[in-house]
Amino acid sequence: MSRETRAFIAVGSNIEPERHIALGLAALNGIEATRLTAVSSWYRTRPWGLEAQAEFINLVVEVWTRLAPAALLAATQTIETRLGRVRTQVNGPRTLDLDLLLYAERIEDRPDLKLPHPGLLRRDFMLIPLMEIAPEFIHPERGRPIAELTDEIRYRQIIARISDRAQARG
Repeated sequence: MSRETRAFIAVGSNIEPERHIALGLAALNGIEATRLTAVSSWYRTRPWGLEAQAEFINLVVEVWTRLAPAALLAATQTIETRLGRVRTQVNGPRTLDLDLLLYAERIEDRPDLKLPHPGLLRRDFMLIPLMEIAPEFIHPERGRPIAELTDEIRYRQIIARISDRAQARG
């Protein structure tokens, strides 16, 4: 296997969110060759895209993994499916949404995987929690620390921080 790589994953839910996020975090911690090392605060957020649905809870986690980006993405999608995610409506309600935001300094632009995640700098519910756990991380396309990129946020969905930052058991 290759060496460990630092990656960040956005976590969100608006169907029994506390339950599904807790199950999702446990499942992320169980991915082969991957360890969960940091968890941001949890944020209550307005829906993005399709507004006529329940509010979400969103957060970001840091993992160190030996998996390649495509394998990590596949593992997160397996977790989503196992926890009842059904993709019938774009941006619709979901039990669990796991988005690979960053994978080290990797830049990818494939139909199935875009790194950095295209919404990262536009959506506060991705960038603000990421800033909590990795303000110094250099954005691979901008060449600046994450903490310096808040001026690029276009969509502000955060309503309130609902929990203090929790440390992962890694």
